[in-house]
Amino acid sequence: MKAIKNRLGKVLIVATIAVSLLATSFAFADTKAAPKVTEGTTMTAKASSVISWSKAMSIFRKELPSKASIKYLHLTRDDGMRVYKGKATKGSYVYSIEIKAYTGEVRDYDWDYEGSRYSASRVGAVSKSTIISKIKKKVPGAMVVYVKLDRDDGRYVYEAEAYKGGYEYDFEYSKRGTLLEYERDKV
Repeated sequence: MKAIKNRLGKVLIVATIAVSLLATSFAFADTKAAPKVTEGTTMTAKASSVISWSKAMSIFRKELPSKASIKYLHLTRDDGMRVYKGKATKGSYVYSIEIKAYTGEVRDYDWDYEGSRYSASRVGAVSKSTIISKIKKKVPGAMVVYVKLDRDDGRYVYEAEAYKGGYEYDFEYSKRGTLLEYERDKV
């Protein structure tokens, strides 16, 4: 008799769990996530096409300080999502943006100070224009986003970034203009 009660108790527990799981699955089966709409975004019933490049450029310009120089904005894929990626500069700051291509929502926005605290003549380094010409020789037609003289691991180095044809190029040069590191990434 005791064995039957234990068995019946186990069956009752398993049945309760099964019914609970079944009820939960029905409760969530019919719900749909509402599309996320942000201020200034028009959402159609079915977002089947990406926003235009000019619309993305307009969104980018609204995020930037006045008179910033836009370096690039292009449509790409990031983490399986279609996005417009762009960079701009103003003074010693570099601005980066990602805009969702279907909704126009700003996915990521960042700015970094890329200015230099060091003077090339003071530390015996080649000029910034020398580094720019070396970059343009290495990657003809590239647009140089920034070049800065920095101190890294106790030595002076130039750090630079350039863009061409959907690729971002990162450089590191010694203060004498010798290429130390070079990296190319798809953006």
